Amino acid sequence: MKVVTREAFIEHLFGKVEENHKTTKAGTKRMGGIRATAEQYGVPEGEISMILNGGRSPSARVLDKEGLEKKVVYVRKTNESN
Repeated sequence: MKVVTREAFIEHLFGKVEENHKTTKAGTKRMGGIRATAEQYGVPEGEISMILNGGRSPSARVLDKEGLEKKVVYVRKTNESN
């Protein structure tokens, strides 16, 4: 089992959006990465945007496309003096 943090997943998703940006002949980037990424995952553009902005957790559909599933993990607090 491999654990992927939310932050790592958002970083990965941001990289996919960057890859999907279209470039003009002059070499400058223009928008389109979020739309193309949303189409790849089969979700609305707003969902990808909300995930990247931290306003929403990834849906089951997005996680499934990446071969991930959501599990809740509880971690015991420890005393640093021990």
